[in-house]
Amino acid sequence: MTKSFALAFAAFLLPAAAMAMPAVGLAVGTNPDEAKAALEAAGCPVSEFEAEDGKIEAKCTDKETSKEFEVYIDPANGTVVEIKEESE
Repeated sequence: MTKSFALAFAAFLLPAAAMAMPAVGLAVGTNPDEAKAALEAAGCPVSEFEAEDGKIEAKCTDKETSKEFEVYIDPANGTVVEIKEESE
C-alpha cells in the first residue's frame, strides 16, 4: 500500500512541477525586491516593473517557454491578481 501511495503522490506532484509560472493568488510582496525574487522562484524572471491602472505590473519571461508575460500585483496585499501573455 505504501508503494501505491508513493506512486499516486508522485503522479499528483508531476503536473505542478512542470508548471513553472506564477498563478493568480500567489503572494509575491509589495516591494520590488520581494516580488522579483518570488516571481523568479516561480519560473518567471522580471525585466521591469511599472504602475498600471492602480496595480503593479511586472514584465517577466517564462523560463520554460520564453514567452513574455505581464503579471499584475495588488499593491495593497502583494498578491498576483492577473496574468496576461504579452502581445507584440
